Amino acid sequence: MPSSPLSRRAFLGRATALGLACALPGCVPNPAGPRVRFGVITDVHQDVVADGPARLAAFLAAMRAAEVDFIAQLGDFCVPHARNRAFLEVWRSWTGPAYHVLGNHDFDGGYRPEQVRAFYGMPSSYYRFAAGGADFFALDGNEPGGKAKGYKRFIGPAQLAWLEAGLRTTPGPKVVLVHQPLDDPQGVENGAEVRALLERHGVAACLSGHLHQDYLRLLGGVAHLQLNSASYHWLGEPAAARETLAPEVHRAHPSLRNVALYRDPLWAVVTLDFARAELRVEGRASAWIGPEPWARGAPAANHPPARVRPAISDRRAAFG
Repeated sequence: MPSSPLSRRAFLGRATALGLACALPGCVPNPAGPRVRFGVITDVHQDVVADGPARLAAFLAAMRAAEVDFIAQLGDFCVPHARNRAFLEVWRSWTGPAYHVLGNHDFDGGYRPEQVRAFYGMPSSYYRFAAGGADFFALDGNEPGGKAKGYKRFIGPAQLAWLEAGLRTTPGPKVVLVHQPLDDPQGVENGAEVRALLERHGVAACLSGHLHQDYLRLLGGVAHLQLNSASYHWLGEPAAARETLAPEVHRAHPSLRNVALYRDPLWAVVTLDFARAELRVEGRASAWIGPEPWARGAPAANHPPARVRPAISDRRAAFG
């Protein structure tokens, strides 16, 4: 919407915020502070759950009410099959900026990266964009390399060179979005190498999904925010399998036996206030459908209760 004329008091307030922003390493003048507020959702898993479109529609309705600057989904969204076009159209009903990050399950069924990108309308597997005076780097953690069996969890040399060049030549605030976390052994295999780049070039925050957990970790001045799944926590132990929905739902969606579903969809509104070097998370709490994971036989060692919960926590944290 068009901006209204500033009063003298408002002008002085903004000028003060601008001065604080410029005192931060790597910051450049920006009349907005700079500050960015955006909606983020991850791990909807349309190909597992029975109500993916409804969960996504609820997220978009909340983001419209919140009037966020943009929305992003951090992967494990859907495979590029014709059956998922209606789900994708829900996402496309958003009229503002919207960004995708690739997750490992987006390739299930043997789909190639170029097929997924074309289905989503992505410019590249990894790319950058600007919002609210900050530069965002969307990474692809699914490249060949590393030693892990099964799904690839690696960021290759070409992407690392692109990231390093982009971070080095960007003077203002910087944020990274990636599906697999950089701070956990089950995340990007060469996460320590990538983290070193982020720390060297003053990245404020790194947002990820993949683990279906809820935590925030500060490493080297970078806020690593792990965002919980919109839909469920995965229980790989056979003894923990349960049918918690109607029999016909489980027949149509057999993988649901191996998940602890969240009653309500989860998402977050994230504010990055670079003038104050502060990250704020407005999360959302739900409840388990059926018994909690540990009552189903899931070991706490594999599913730590402090992080495995049907919620994304509200948080405030300093970075830098």
